[in-house]
Amino acid sequence: MSTGKDGKICSKKADAKDWLQEAAHLSVYFSFYGELLGEKTKRIFEDYVANDMSLAEIAREYGLSRQGVYDVVKRCGAKLYEYEESLHLAERFSKVEEQAERIRSEAAELAGALGDSPEGESATRIARSAEELISSLQ
Repeated sequence: MSTGKDGKICSKKADAKDWLQEAAHLSVYFSFYGELLGEKTKRIFEDYVANDMSLAEIAREYGLSRQGVYDVVKRCGAKLYEYEESLHLAERFSKVEEQAERIRSEAAELAGALGDSPEGESATRIARSAEELISSLQ
C-alpha cells in the first residue's frame, strides 16, 4: 500500500508496478523532507516504505492499531507530496544531477576528440569536476 499526493493509499499487492513507482517517489521525498516530520511519524513511515513492513507488523511494533498506522502513513505521504509541491527540492535536485551528467558526458567526449592538447586536458578536468559533483550529490 502506498499513498499518493491525494492521500489515497493503494495496496502493495494490488499493483506492484504502481506501488514501486509510488514508493520510489515517496522515498525521494522522504530523503528531502523526512526531518520535517515528527520522530515517531518518521520511523513509522520509514518502516512502511523503506523497510517494507506491513501495517500489522508496524502496529505491533508501536502498540497501535492497523488503522492508526494506516492513518499515519496516509497523512505522512500526503504531507511529503505537499512539501514537494511547495518547495520543489527533489525536482530541482534531479535537474542539477541531470545537467551535471550532461556536462560530464560532453566534456569527456570533447576531451577524447581533442586528445592530449591543452584544450583536451582542460576538457578532461571539466569532466572530472562534473564526476566529483555527481558523486557529491549521491
